[in-house]
Amino acid sequence: MVLHSTKGISPKVTLAQGVANGLAPDGGLYMPDRLPKLPLALFNNITEMTLREIAYVVCDTLFGDEIPSASLKKVVDESLNFDMPLVHIADNRFVLELFHGPTYSFKDVGARFMARLLPALNVKTPGFGHNIIVATSGDSGGAVANGFQRSAATNVFVVFPSQGLEHEHISQFASLRNVKAIEVAGTFDDCQALVKQALADKEINEAVPLTSGNSINLARQLPAIIYYFYAYARAMGERPGSKVVISVPCGNLGNLSAALMAKRMGLPVERFIAANNANDVFVEYLKTGGLHPRKSLMTIASAMDVGNPSNIARIIDLYEGDLSRLRRDVEGVAYNDREIADTMIRNNRERGYLIGPQGATALRALEECLMPGETGVALACASPVKFRECVESVNGIELKIPQDLRALYNRTHRITRIPPKLSALRRVLLQGNEK
Repeated sequence: MVLHSTKGISPKVTLAQGVANGLAPDGGLYMPDRLPKLPLALFNNITEMTLREIAYVVCDTLFGDEIPSASLKKVVDESLNFDMPLVHIADNRFVLELFHGPTYSFKDVGARFMARLLPALNVKTPGFGHNIIVATSGDSGGAVANGFQRSAATNVFVVFPSQGLEHEHISQFASLRNVKAIEVAGTFDDCQALVKQALADKEINEAVPLTSGNSINLARQLPAIIYYFYAYARAMGERPGSKVVISVPCGNLGNLSAALMAKRMGLPVERFIAANNANDVFVEYLKTGGLHPRKSLMTIASAMDVGNPSNIARIIDLYEGDLSRLRRDVEGVAYNDREIADTMIRNNRERGYLIGPQGATALRALEECLMPGETGVALACASPVKFRECVESVNGIELKIPQDLRALYNRTHRITRIPPKLSALRRVLLQGNEK
């Protein structure tokens, strides 16, 4: 697999070279020069295939030239050792629950896969994979920390904003042995900017070679392609012959980028719905063609609170800036807190189905945007327990917290607090290296 930078300045690289740092030297994101088509034979019996069977075909198509088949099968089997049930909500609407992994988040897919893919790629860069840095608005920190915790030689630096994360999120990374939790006095966008600056900083990387754990790294993003083929398979199994529409809750747009890459690889969905909260930069781009990043707004769907989504660069690259083509594949909608909360309440009261704020945003989009003859799948990307305060407050209930998550509450959190400045982050990273 040959990769190019979305900025088009840096030289092309191999997959192994591209994931070593995650960010191109010119500051762009890496994209495959070509996304291979899946074999048409896959769709003859895809409704009968298991998650791992579908995943192996997708991954062999993507990585078969890079990794031996036995090693690749081991990566798939160890990464995807949990279920992704499709839940019927009403009429032609379904929810695919992506949160049954160890940290109750869809990001377990990418993080666990990345942690196993990097050793399989056998990258020769000194220090590669030993220092993972990740900015988180909610679930990435816990998922990446968990994914790499089996490696005693790996340090994970989790950079997170001072507001927006619930206790459940912070507990999943701030008490782990191999994690340095770094709280930034700012927003997720500030954290993301700092991480990108650190990845490009020569002084830091000479002392502490960094690998990105965010979706800016293709090693974490490409595995997300798997569950779009799986969503299609399960939906067609429930409603054969229908047109499948998938509703994607959007924040940093890594999830939507993976969806559109899946379509380029042959996923026969009718279209995608990009479901946003009040941070509607992408919706505005779809409508006007103008890209205007801005300071993120705090909402009840906090994991989607991104005002400057990095992965929009990948979407623009994939469509070569052709808005008319993008609009044929993606419909963008945005909802305020009241609308998101109303969807959470109605599904609990009328159907007894608890859903978190991100999933509710995607589900509301299906309720309003599906056409006759279509079957809709909303992605539920995090368990309601990951957004306990929001879910309890909106629904007026008390959630039962899983024992493994509750056990984290009693551990001591080790947190370093810094201002949103690269010099401050540099000091923390270099101090960690001295120890």
